[in-house]
Amino acid sequence: MTSETTPEAAGAPRHAVVAIIERDARVLFVQRSSAARAAAGYWTPVSGGVEAGETEREALEREVREEVALEVAAEAKVATIPTHDRRYLLHFWTCRLIAGEARVASDEVSDLRWLSRDELRALAPVFDEDVRIVLAAMRGGSTDG
Repeated sequence: MTSETTPEAAGAPRHAVVAIIERDARVLFVQRSSAARAAAGYWTPVSGGVEAGETEREALEREVREEVALEVAAEAKVATIPTHDRRYLLHFWTCRLIAGEARVASDEVSDLRWLSRDELRALAPVFDEDVRIVLAAMRGGSTDG
């Protein structure tokens, strides 16, 4: 077991990973469908639960492949926050895009968009924390512009 493997104790929050994927100064967000376990209708980065025995990196790469058919490499964890209901602990990772064209590849996703910083700021509905963390992690790093 590595330090990234996240065993879950009874009553403890589940662990989930969140992928910050950039291409040409744009970041990928998906709209969660009604089939999604959480955040139906919301625009979020690609995300999903860490399965037993899986590292955060492995979970992130699997979730991106399953939801939007992209191959990525997890690069760096940039934030960890609890969800509003405290059921999940979200681990935000920057990713390097390796291959593929983004497409809806899961019934948990109803749409996807590559967004500029300004488009991301105007997107709704979103979780403010997602926008804040993603803007800070995007190349250039400033949340101001």
